[in-house]
Order: sequence, then structure tokens, then C-alpha cells
Amino acid sequence: MKNIIRILFVALFLSTVRAQVTGLSGWNIYLDPGHSQTENMGIYGYSEAEKNLGVALALRDILQNETDIDAVYMSRTNSSQYVSLSQRTDQANKLGAAWYHSLHSNAGSSSSNTALLLWGQYENNTEKNPHGGKAQSDIMVDNLAATMRIPSIGSWGDHTFYGECPDSHPCPWLWVNYATSMPSELSEAGYHTNARQNQLNMNADWKRMEARGFYWSILQMHGIARPPVHIVAGIVKDVDSNVPINNAKIEIDGRTYITDTYQSLFHKYTTDSTLLHNGFYYFEDVALQSDSVQVIVSAKNHYSDTARVKINPDFFTFHDVSLVSKTPPVIVSTNPVPGDTAFSVLENITLHFSRPMDRASVDSLLIVTPAFDYRLSWGDNDKTLTLRSDSLKFLTAYHLSLDGRALDRYGHALDGNGDGIAGDGFEMDFTTANDQEPPRLIQTYPEENRQQVELLPLLSLRYDEVLDSMSITEDRFKLERFSDHSFVPLHIQPYRIGKGMVVDLFPLDSLDINQIYIIRAYPGVKDRLGNATTGTKSVTFKTGGVVNMPVLIDNFEDGAANWWEPGQSGSTTGVTSAIGMEVSATVTNLLTGSHSAMAVHYGWDAAANDWLIREYLSGGSPRAVHFNAGQVLQVYVFGDGSGNLFRFAVDDHVPASGASNHEVSPWYVINWLGWKLVSWNMADGQTGTWLGDGVLDGTLRFDSIQLSHTSDAALSGTVYFDDLQVVTPKDVSAVTVIGPPLPVAFKVYPNYPNPFNPSTWLRFSLPQAATVQIDIYSVLGRRVKQYKFFKPAGWHKVKFDGNGLPSGIYLYHIRAGHYRKSGKMILAK
Repeated sequence: MKNIIRILFVALFLSTVRAQVTGLSGWNIYLDPGHSQTENMGIYGYSEAEKNLGVALALRDILQNETDIDAVYMSRTNSSQYVSLSQRTDQANKLGAAWYHSLHSNAGSSSSNTALLLWGQYENNTEKNPHGGKAQSDIMVDNLAATMRIPSIGSWGDHTFYGECPDSHPCPWLWVNYATSMPSELSEAGYHTNARQNQLNMNADWKRMEARGFYWSILQMHGIARPPVHIVAGIVKDVDSNVPINNAKIEIDGRTYITDTYQSLFHKYTTDSTLLHNGFYYFEDVALQSDSVQVIVSAKNHYSDTARVKINPDFFTFHDVSLVSKTPPVIVSTNPVPGDTAFSVLENITLHFSRPMDRASVDSLLIVTPAFDYRLSWGDNDKTLTLRSDSLKFLTAYHLSLDGRALDRYGHALDGNGDGIAGDGFEMDFTTANDQEPPRLIQTYPEENRQQVELLPLLSLRYDEVLDSMSITEDRFKLERFSDHSFVPLHIQPYRIGKGMVVDLFPLDSLDINQIYIIRAYPGVKDRLGNATTGTKSVTFKTGGVVNMPVLIDNFEDGAANWWEPGQSGSTTGVTSAIGMEVSATVTNLLTGSHSAMAVHYGWDAAANDWLIREYLSGGSPRAVHFNAGQVLQVYVFGDGSGNLFRFAVDDHVPASGASNHEVSPWYVINWLGWKLVSWNMADGQTGTWLGDGVLDGTLRFDSIQLSHTSDAALSGTVYFDDLQVVTPKDVSAVTVIGPPLPVAFKVYPNYPNPFNPSTWLRFSLPQAATVQIDIYSVLGRRVKQYKFFKPAGWHKVKFDGNGLPSGIYLYHIRAGHYRKSGKMILAK
């Protein structure tokens, strides 16, 4: 076998002890390596057709030499043949083959890599006759995914998977399922457009390993016990870069495997000797003196690894190894670059190392002169050090040095000048520039020309630097109605986050359906040095025709007694002691009138492999809110721009409980600053992967808010959550009403009479039933009266009696779901 130096007596011994598997006598199979020659070229010049052929040849070899099968037919046996689809199926039918299996790999996104099985299915969604393909696919997809160690997207009927069948033939959709007269299925084993996968596909033993997965599936389908498995396989990588290592040596009981190299394999597909790596090794028929074997792995310029590995007798024994390089760490890049003469004081200073560093040693040996206040933070698995500060001075020369005694995580001293010798310090000079630029508007919500914006949106303007608070005034930020050029009243709230600032605009009135609005930021917005914007920035958007009357789950106004601390959940992992939860008034969502929010403090362990914070809703009235998959889950999230992840988790099939009923939304990347409404439209059917089956098909209730981490995201911080709710969208622009017309939008009309003595009527309309709250305030902000009641859709009025109150101006604020309206009235006695 390629790349393996076998000791002759071991090979002779093993050949005599492997017993033939019986039970396939009287049965045969037709193997169809999909496509021909070098069709469907994958990344790096290795095609799907070549890979399919290699797997099929290996599977034929295993079946013929290890079982009593009658025959293994193949549509082609080399990469020179061209065989059409009809030739394949015609040959299989003429041979009277008992079974047909077509081997493929998938294509598409370079980041995708999954296993898929497709069996024949008629338009009525029943299985193709003769049956069997579905049962084999159900078995095969699990074995294939486990063999290749990739996710599975399941076993599917081809009609369900692809939809309406081709014009050229009725269902089943796939020709190999439609045109064959025996049970059949087609496998998609990983993506040949995935760089990592296709470099593995090039290896002959990888293809043999994949063939083993198919072989065991065939045995299982026939009810034949799998013979004892003595196979050890794995990937050898560099621990820092995570890149597989070429020319690594793996030794097991006197046998040696050398991972692929440019000279042995990759020269066929590239002229760049450093481009391709797979680090794969594979040993069949490992001789056992006990239930484990010793595995020794070594590679040039790396420390060797020796481990005692327990053998799995029922499946592959996967043993991946990450070797530590002997090369000392270097600084691969910096911001600013050394010698920079115009470094912006708004930017952070960063050092990027070639490997994870020992934080304490670097922190203690880093010096910047002249001194200034800064905060150190680490990211990218302790390979990136950031100095965050607002204290850099303009037009100042700085010198940064890191002593050569700084260590990496493995005790190697720094190679500061990159000469390959440990112990050299790193030196860098740079000079800051003067700030003569006005603040820049770098992000907005809504984005320019966004459609279907909610009727009470939280508008957000993000600037690249901290603003002068005196320049954030009502005359500089407006929301204009395009139809009549009037303005919507706003509450303006700036939030400073790091070196930037977010200005949130909270409309005091609901917007009209299907109307164009324009956010205007007028000239005169200044930074702290007085640099002022000179032009008007405008953002145009259009509202939708959808009214959302929410059912509140929790607005956190009554505290968080119904929520666990994140560390209480057994699902929380990969965290430090910095995690925690509290109800905080630090940031408030003025759009909903909220005075507090739930603050989730996160701290991630950079050395962990999995990260999850589960902020669990344990009980109380929020836990009693039930909903269904036709609705939308929403929560306002005050983002920190960290790049960490957030998602919703729900319980399905309530009142049933158990881990298998936990479903989740897809992950949302927290790449925004300030408040944002995050919505999961469950009717779209998009779910994430956790413990359930990924299908929302029962009564739902809220389970938890979840956070996770990626290697390039911040390791610590705080994210705020407020007004968790579920809404049912209603398209009021398309409603046809029979009988007296109902309001199509929430609207508040001027109170009548006004001025009044002693009473007046407050009038409003509701397009949908809702809980309504009316608050009356004095001009000093003291609430003098509150009404709260449930009202059906229609026109309503509420009488306010001013007896006992002094004459003067009073403010009323009417809230119905997410709709708000304020007004003034005069009590004149």
C-alpha cells in the first residue's frame, strides 16, 4: 500500500487471520462512479470523477476480497473512459444487477462540506419500486458522515430534495433512480469544492476509508455483523496554524506511514510546493497485543508526540495529533506598521504573533514611551494583542518595545527580529497624525433604500469617533416624511462604545404603512476636537404594510428572578469566571419605554474548543407564553460590535420536555453597536443545530438566550437584551374587510375638547386587538394618571377627568404593543 513500509511477517500473519465475511452469496451490486474522465473539476485541479472512481475501485476490492459476494460490476474502471448516464443504467439493467449505487461528491460553497444520500421517489412522494434504496440510504448517510467526520444533511427522496422533476422524464428526479430496474441510491460524499476536503480526496487511502463506510452500510443492510475493526486513522496538524503537516511520520507497532508531500502527490496538482497539505494517515489491520496500541508521531522542526490509543473494535479509531513547532514565535504584523508617521489616534495598536503567547509574560515586558493609559486585550487564541486607548496624543512620536524574554504558550522565547534565534526583542517607532477630519457616518439602520421597515423602528447612526455631546441636538437629527416633508418627533440618545459613537433615534410616533421616510443628519455634528461635518447625510427607507402586535415574554422591568445565572446551566461551556447576568439600567430601550435591560457578561476561555453561554428562562409568567412556528421571535439587543454570536433557543412539543425538544435559530453575528431589533421569522423554516431535529412542528415556548464565540471575536464584554417578545405579522395593506371597515393603522387623534375643564376625550384607533396603556404626566414629568386595558380592533376613546388637578399643560403617552404616540393638552379651570 502506498506510503506504507510493511514488515513482511506482519503482513503474512494478518492475511491468514482475516476471515471472509459470508452472507452476500447470491447477491451482486453495480457500482457507478459518477461522471467520467476528469469531469466536475474540483479545487486545485482534482476532479470529482477521479475521486468517485478511486472510491468505487476500493469498494470493489473490499467486497471481492473480504466477502462471498457473487459479483461487483462497474460502469467504468479508469479515467480514460467516457460513459453516458443512459449507458450506465442500460448496462445495469441488462446485467440484471441486484442493486445500483452511484458514488458522487457535492459542489457549491467552498465553506460547505456535508454528506447526503438520495433515493428514488415518485411525485406522490412514495419510494421508487422496487423498494430498498431508502432503507440503504438511511443507513449509509450516517455511516458516511461518521467515516468522513462531516455533518450530514440526511437521506432524502430525490423528488422532495430537488422539487419538480425534469421535463425529460417523470419522477424519480435522478436518472440513475428513474432508469434503473433495481433498488438504487446516489451518495454525495463531501464537497470537492471545499479546499480541505479535496486535498483529502487526493489521498488513495482516504478513498479506501470512505469505501469502508459504504461497505459496512451494505453489511448492515443485509443484517450481517461487522467484523472486528482494527483501523487507526487521523490527521496530523501544526498546533498553532492548524495546517496539516506534510512528511509527518506515524509509527504503530513497527509499521510506518508518511503523510503526503509535494514530491509524493501534490506536484500533480500545483507548482507551489507549499500550497497543499492533508496530513492524513491510515493503518488497516493493526495487530493487537492488547486493546490499545502505541502511536508515535514526528515531523521536522516539531516536537514528537507519543500516545497509547485504545482501539475501537466496531469503527475507525480516529487519533488526530497536533504537533508543537520548535520554531520560536515572531511578530508577523503590526498596526501601525513600523515607521508609520501618520497613525490615527482613533485606531488601536495591535501586535499579531505567529503562535499563541503567554499573556502574563508579554503583558509584563511590553513598554510604550511616552507612557499613556491603555487596556490590553487578547484575541485569536492569544495570537493577537490589542492596546485599546483614548489617550494617544496628536503629533507625538512613540516607541514600542517587547523584551526578548517574552514567551509563547509552550515556553519558547520571542524571536523579535525574525532571524530564527530566540531571545531577540522587538522594537517599533511610530508617530501619530493630527486629526483634521470630521466624524464619518459609517453605518446606519435602516440601510439606504431598505424596504419593509417596521412601523416603529429603532433608527441608528454609527460614527467612527466620539462626538461632542453639545453637537447632538434635535435640530441636527430629523426623521422626515417624504409625502409632506413634515417631521416625526424623536428622542435622541447617543451611546459611546469604544472609540466610536452610536446615535439612536427613537420615534415617538408610529410610522405610516408603505410610506417613504428620510433620516437626515444635518451639518455641524462635531468630534471632540471641534471638526464638524459639512454636508447633510440622508438615509431613505420605506415602511412595510405589516403590523406586529407583540405578545411580551419579558421586558425585564420586574427583574430577572425567572432567569438562571449563565453558569447554572450544564450547557454553558468554554467560559471564564467573568460570566454573569444582571438587570441593569446602564442602557435603556427608549423606544419601548423600558427602564431596564438584562445584561449578560461574557468571558471566553481562549484555550477551549467549544463555547456556549445558555441564559436559561426557568419559570414564571414569561415561561408560560406559548407560540408556534408561524410567528416571529424578537428581542432588542444592545450590541458591542465584538463579532461574538447570539441565537434564540425554544422548547418544541410543549408540554413535552427533554433535550431532544430543544430547537435553536441560526446564529446572528453581533457586528453592530447600540440597540438593534433581532428577529427570527420561524415561518421561514430556518433553524440552527443543537439538540433537536431542526424542525419546528409543535407548540413552542422560550428556552434560552445563547451566546457563543469565534476565534477572532472579543474574549470578554457585555451584551444587553430587552423586550423579548413573539409577534404575529399581519399584512394590513392587503386586508379586505367585510362589513364596517376597521382601521388599517394605529393612530391617535387630538384630544377633544382642548383646552378642557374638567374632562376631555383621548381618541385612538387599533388595526388589531391589543393591550393599551395610557399615561398622563405633568410638565414636570410626574405621572398623575394611568389607564391599562385590553381593546379590540377598532376606534376607541377614553375619558380623562382633571378634577383635583391644577390648571396647566399635561402630556399624554398612549402605548399599544409597539405603537407609541404622545401629545399635549391644556387643563384650564
